[in-house]
Amino acid sequence: MKKLNILLFAAVLTMFSACTDEFETINDNPNRVTDLDAGFQFGKIQLMYAGNGHEEWRGNLIMTGPISGITQCGYRTGQSFGLSDGFSEAKWSAIYTNVVKDARDMQRTLNEKDEDGSNAVMLAQTDIVLQLAAQRLTDLYGDIPYSEGGLGFNELNYYPAYDTQEDVYKGMVEKLRAARQTLLSDNGDSFGSHDLIYGHLDNDSRRKSWAKLANSLLLRIGMRASNADPAWAKEVVEEAAAHSAGFITGVTVDEGAALLKHSTNGGPWGIHENGAGSAINGKVGGFAYAYVGEEYLRLAQQNEDPRLFYTACQVVNQDGEFIAWTGQTHFNPFEEAARPGEAWKPVVFNPEKGGADESFSVRGLMKVEGVQVFTDYFVSAGSLGDEVEVKDGDNVLYTYTYDADYAQYRTLCAVNPETVGSRTAPSIFFTGDETYFILAEAAAKGWTVPGDAATNLAKAVELNISKYPALYNESASPETYMSKYAATSGDTRTYEEMAADYIANLGAATVETIQLERWKSLFLNGYEAFALWNRTLVSVTPVGIPYDRNIELPEYQWDNIKDALPGVEQTPDAFFSTPFHNGGITGGVRPRRLDYPDRERMNNTANINAAMERQATYGNDGDNFISTKMWISK
Repeated sequence: MKKLNILLFAAVLTMFSACTDEFETINDNPNRVTDLDAGFQFGKIQLMYAGNGHEEWRGNLIMTGPISGITQCGYRTGQSFGLSDGFSEAKWSAIYTNVVKDARDMQRTLNEKDEDGSNAVMLAQTDIVLQLAAQRLTDLYGDIPYSEGGLGFNELNYYPAYDTQEDVYKGMVEKLRAARQTLLSDNGDSFGSHDLIYGHLDNDSRRKSWAKLANSLLLRIGMRASNADPAWAKEVVEEAAAHSAGFITGVTVDEGAALLKHSTNGGPWGIHENGAGSAINGKVGGFAYAYVGEEYLRLAQQNEDPRLFYTACQVVNQDGEFIAWTGQTHFNPFEEAARPGEAWKPVVFNPEKGGADESFSVRGLMKVEGVQVFTDYFVSAGSLGDEVEVKDGDNVLYTYTYDADYAQYRTLCAVNPETVGSRTAPSIFFTGDETYFILAEAAAKGWTVPGDAATNLAKAVELNISKYPALYNESASPETYMSKYAATSGDTRTYEEMAADYIANLGAATVETIQLERWKSLFLNGYEAFALWNRTLVSVTPVGIPYDRNIELPEYQWDNIKDALPGVEQTPDAFFSTPFHNGGITGGVRPRRLDYPDRERMNNTANINAAMERQATYGNDGDNFISTKMWISK
């Protein structure tokens, strides 16, 4: 912890540039320390690539998670196919300000002090983080400043040209291959204890681990380009799959996975915690309203996916803290809620719907005595036990007790703030399950890689399911939920037994099955889930709005449902229509990208206009630039 505190204190010196209002200051900061130790910067760029609460709330939880369908959010800009510069620019600004710019400056410093060539390994490590950042940016925005990005301070290039996404992808492959070679052939020093991913290893093991990470990223990049340039993608994947560097095969740090651990202690605000977890736990500026994606939830329920015990919960607000609620009296997470147009049935995990028009479109359950009934965002601990009167003016229509029996069937299914949504949950750069999903898809396409499609798929899913108890074991809520489920249903299978049953029922390892299972594996990683959808159009997330623009919900009399049995459909008196989705600014077409920041349009106008005009040739099924396809898009 002492090392982390020192690193984070040093990182503060470079973070005064983070709150910038003009484009130039993303590339240039006159207040910047001119000769900061590169080791401190290396720790900082790893942390800032992972992201703090500000940009993770916006880029991950509000925008890409809901667009990809893996999560939903009470802030509906992403799922409404809308625009908000404050939401879509956050990741752009953070990466250029705090990763690209610092990494470029590190390269300058290391090269200037590299009289005997001893800094080659550290330069290679820096280049790998730069490629991670570049892929995140291009997968979110399309064409980006790649070859000239971040050079404002050192080379006075304040208005960098935009590289095509194809050139970015092919440039990343060249850089990663060069870094891989250096790490395997050069015995120079690496960043040592400043390395927050592999700093616990000895120098030789650290170099090999970074080479393995570079090689694993080549697998990701190659497969991501498989629709855009199949022949080139096949060559990249096959070369990496056969390379002596190897690839990441485990899901924990001890197994070689590229994970960034987090802490709630020390350092400036935001940089030391898991960014998404900080927002989910209400430490950024209020509750983040992050919920499990509707189709993710329904698929997990239909297939009795044990990951649901870790990913999902009902949140309770208890004295200002948002924690997993375990007060349910009847707990069966696999009972599926009614879809629009179906009769209501009491279940504990109600999804927030992917609507846009109004709160009732995403949280509406039904009408009772003519009054709209919403699912609650979270359980209010201070109100449990209260008697509630539902009125029409002064006329009392019905009364109920707001207790566990009532709240458990009328509270949304949220991301668990104590496990995957924890403030100390690790940030995942690359783990072995991703490796095997890529190898499975490559094998299914007929490419030459180790293993066959079925074996690799089973291994990928096994690793992903095992990741949850291995990485998110600080909370007792999953074990509590499993005990409650066993008491409710009589199903006494262990988590491992449920995992084995799930894997046994995967079915044929087709390309579509592999892509769908990989999508499920990316829960709470909206960036990668969005990029996967954009490449594959995995069917669980439709290109257009998922329902008609209105949806039908049931109406009831209170006496007919007040004693409703769990999981039993309640025959409605009628159905009524309510607005669901207005189509956003794209004409109802799911966005293929986040919008470029407004200040880019104002300050780097010629270059951004050229990039937007160039990308228009990829096609656009919608009415706005954000529905323009990318080079990687299917």
